Amino acid sequence: MLDTQTSRSADRAKARPLFAFGERKFLPRAKYRVVAAAMPLFAEGLAKAETARIVDGAVCLCQQTADGSRHVLDVLGPGYLVGSFLTDIERCNVMALTRTRLASVAASAEAGEVAEATRRMLARAQSHAILLRRNGVSERVATCLLDLVDQFGVASDDGPDDETVLTLHLNRGDLADWLGLTLASVSRGLNEFKRAGLIAFDHPKVIAVRDRASLEALACGARLPDA
Repeated sequence: MLDTQTSRSADRAKARPLFAFGERKFLPRAKYRVVAAAMPLFAEGLAKAETARIVDGAVCLCQQTADGSRHVLDVLGPGYLVGSFLTDIERCNVMALTRTRLASVAASAEAGEVAEATRRMLARAQSHAILLRRNGVSERVATCLLDLVDQFGVASDDGPDDETVLTLHLNRGDLADWLGLTLASVSRGLNEFKRAGLIAFDHPKVIAVRDRASLEALACGARLPDA
């Protein structure tokens, strides 16, 4: 547990994930489409004029570089909209990180929902830009984990009542790219959190969050206690 000077409730109040929204609304009669892992959404037949909502799965907004690699700009889960408003930037696309199911958005609701989704994405982009100006590895990694656990976390079946299990759809390299860090820095940060008892993992793709309050304090600039 972190020894912070402010109360846990104060840390929790001011340390809400910088880029999490999590609203999940689906159309009861929507058309559904499934996109395989590692496939671009548009290559799977999603017309650029069409807008869809993620029902389950995970996607990343990425920009292709001239050498064929990609830069991860954002990671989105259930409840978020995808469509041309995300890919108007040159060489941007939306890639499925795992098997992802999409629900079409009714034409009558599309304009309003796209406007709201665009506002949310702008807020995420602004928060992420602020995060990248911070020097602390722990601050960046903690903020990222909080965002991802809010999007993809589920209650643990065999752990404590407050433990949440996160499937990490990004590999460590993509996670480092998203956070503007080196692969070594991300791995070091996760291992430090593990040693401090904030998270646990035996597999690189599955992380159990055991002390969310301390992660929230780290995301606000607190430091891990010396070992």
